[in-house]
Amino acid sequence: MSNAYSVFQDCVSNAQFRNKSILDIVTKLSEQTALLNRAVSKSVTHCGCVKINAKKQYINNQKSIEENKISLDNHLDGCLCPRCKDKIEEEMGDLMFYLASLCETLDINLDDVIEQKTDFLKTFGKYSLL
Repeated sequence: MSNAYSVFQDCVSNAQFRNKSILDIVTKLSEQTALLNRAVSKSVTHCGCVKINAKKQYINNQKSIEENKISLDNHLDGCLCPRCKDKIEEEMGDLMFYLASLCETLDINLDDVIEQKTDFLKTFGKYSLL
């Protein structure tokens, strides 16, 4: 286990004491996703360091995928302030903790999951997401 994901998964395995049940893990994973979503939303509604300026995304069939990619917008204006960035990173870390815990419980190596997805994206790239 030399990759960072394996090291992280091993640390999670050693730290996991409570919530060993698969039911606890999947519900905590879901709860943590909601907390991450809330932290992102609070950066808009409470702090205001970022603003959402959402509108319909248009794909022009006359343009290449690369040309369309350039014209697509992430709908965000501004940058996360250090406080919001720290909170969102904290929530992401907790989410990753429960994802690694789920991998450990199901005897799945997080490195393998990342490697398979990376290989898939390298092979099919943006075409896999159309």
